[in-house]
Amino acid sequence: MNTKILTLSAVLVAAAAAAGAAQAQSANSNQSNSASVRSQLNATVSNVNNSVSATAAAISNSVTIDGGTAVSINNNQNAWGGASSQLNATIGDVSKDVSATSAAIANSATIKTSNWGGAINNNQVAYNDPSATLNATVADVSGTVSATAAAISNSATFDTRFGSLNSSQSNSAGVAALANATVRDVSGAVTTTAAAIGNSLTVTGF
Repeated sequence: MNTKILTLSAVLVAAAAAAGAAQAQSANSNQSNSASVRSQLNATVSNVNNSVSATAAAISNSVTIDGGTAVSINNNQNAWGGASSQLNATIGDVSKDVSATSAAIANSATIKTSNWGGAINNNQVAYNDPSATLNATVADVSGTVSATAAAISNSATFDTRFGSLNSSQSNSAGVAALANATVRDVSGAVTTTAAAIGNSLTVTGF
């Protein structure tokens, strides 16, 4: 009987230790890019019986951390090189929705935990210029039309419960977004956007 009790106790202790180790996880990410990142898409699309999505994206550093429970999460991103994207799109005769996007991002971080994030530290530095250009002609669309040029130096999104959150974003770069859009004969809503953002921080879930 004593042996059985001791064996059960040992199993319970081992299980508790394993559970503690599983909860004591940490995530660390360090990214540095010193080269230029460039993306260009030239698209001509017509006579489509569905939706159309055209995207040109240039990103220096990007990290996504998605998990359950962590004691600490640390992210460090440095973008020394420039990021530039250009989308030239001619789109016509589409039966559903049309989306045209040109996006240039220096640093992007998305952190999400389902339970607990612990101590979270985020540091993002952008030194060179992100630029996004969109040239779009869209016509004869039965659905909606969205045309976007977005240039962002530092972007961080946190969806988590946490003990502490420290975020530092530094931008020394010029940020430029240019959208030239001609849109006609559209049945649904039309949205055209040119957005240039130095630093962006979103915190939810706590």
